Amino acid sequence: MSTRSFIGMVNRDLTITSVYCHWDGYPEYNGKLLLEHYNNRAITRKLLHKGDFSSLQPQISDIQYYVDRGDEDTGAVKQTLDKFIEMCRESWCEYFYILKTDGTWTVATADSPDVFHDLEDNLNTVDIEESTSIIACEAIKNIEVEQFVESVRTSIVKVEFEKADGSLTERHVTLAPLLVPDDKKPKSDEPGLSLDEMTEKDFVRVYSITDNDWRTVKPSKIKSYSMPEVEFANNDSKFVMSLNME
Repeated sequence: MSTRSFIGMVNRDLTITSVYCHWDGYPEYNGKLLLEHYNNRAITRKLLHKGDFSSLQPQISDIQYYVDRGDEDTGAVKQTLDKFIEMCRESWCEYFYILKTDGTWTVATADSPDVFHDLEDNLNTVDIEESTSIIACEAIKNIEVEQFVESVRTSIVKVEFEKADGSLTERHVTLAPLLVPDDKKPKSDEPGLSLDEMTEKDFVRVYSITDNDWRTVKPSKIKSYSMPEVEFANNDSKFVMSLNME
């Protein structure tokens, strides 16, 4: 007998893209394969690209997608979280897997399709005391990252963040074009990352006034940031900045 499931991921606009999987939807099979072989957003996006399929496999090339056998209306579905949960309630599926934007797989069951648990904890522990709300976690993360990115695009930001070795450091950084020296400006043929790409890759390339050079900051490692007092003036058609970073 089949164990049906939905497999999906949270998009940057907080919608859910999902597909139907007919066989072996229980965590010990589908869940384990997702953790071991589909543990990043890029590969999961490829998994969902062709829509519904019969059985999850370690390699995408081995999956039998319904569209390949001529079935219609089997494409991936993109909808709000509420609509996704409503679809889960009305379906015959028993398990629902969602990949969050931080790369964490979560799972819910037919008994509680609106309560998602960490999938790895679900497989490794008997009793899960605490559940997480996908939409709450993702909304907070996206808002914080967006606010930081928009701040550095328009001003100088004093940011404290954790470096790779675990130590904390401070920098005054910006992405405002007028605040980047001409000799440090990126080449015109170097496209900048969009907000989605920045949060997807979890890094922002910013110009550090502290170092007079470009630096990489991971939004997930930011401890705090604030905008110092900045005054702008135009003197003989030249840009002049008076900056108090005390």
